[in-house]
Amino acid sequence: MDPTHQRRLLAGLVVATLALLGADLAGSGVAGAVRDAGGAVLGPVQRALSGAPRDEIAALEAQNVLLRATVADQQRRLAERERLAELVGGDPATGHRFVAARVVASDISPLGGRGLTLDVGTRDGVTADSTVVTAEGLAGRVVAVSPWTCDVQVLGSTGSVIGVRVGPAGTLATVSSPSSTDRESRPRGSLTLSFVQPGTPVVGDTVTTLGSVDERPYAAGIVVGTVTAVDPDRGQLTRTATVRPVVDPDAIDVVAVLVPQDRVAARPEVPAAGAASGPVVATEQGAAS
Repeated sequence: MDPTHQRRLLAGLVVATLALLGADLAGSGVAGAVRDAGGAVLGPVQRALSGAPRDEIAALEAQNVLLRATVADQQRRLAERERLAELVGGDPATGHRFVAARVVASDISPLGGRGLTLDVGTRDGVTADSTVVTAEGLAGRVVAVSPWTCDVQVLGSTGSVIGVRVGPAGTLATVSSPSSTDRESRPRGSLTLSFVQPGTPVVGDTVTTLGSVDERPYAAGIVVGTVTAVDPDRGQLTRTATVRPVVDPDAIDVVAVLVPQDRVAARPEVPAAGAASGPVVATEQGAAS
């Protein structure tokens, strides 16, 4: 367009705008009519234009939700891999065959304690009374198995009594959930330690599993917890104490189910010291083979 025509068009628009403004201020109906006509023509366009950003925002918000869910899932998978790496390199699983598993369900037993369901079963070589551990220590034992899953009784469940060794001397004792008479005197989630032979527990002593025949239901040497308090000596035959479990039952996620290995060869015979004749078969945990 010619510059002269552009200037004339601009001048005309300015004059028209001033005229409409003056008419509006003077209360003329012309300005109202123009506004009504403009609204009728431009209203749908304005609504369409104003709706577009809202749709775009909604789409972006949906994408944001999806991205957050993806990131959370990736973080969960990464955390599981880290815990699995810790589990493989941890002391509880060292020297054992095991099946890595993940907790898929959890419930509180009516009798007390927590029960877990793992995503491994008989198809994975898991059997009842198998030891279940985390990277830190003992988590519990398998109490029921199906082809694809298994149920675990978590350490500290009501009625569960585990043979243990305490401190550097390996004094024999048991751990169990606190009875109704001493539950109030012990912190929530703690265990009651009861010696079965003379000895005095010391705060800070490490408590480990005594072990069972063929490692069922508990393999030997798995860390159970630490002595946190010793009960007063009231003249009882054996001492008692409080043990804090090394594994938090509310935070169990990735675990290892230890797969017992059947003995395929007899233990070597060891001559008894000072014996005149005849060998003696080596014993395990004080029990004759």
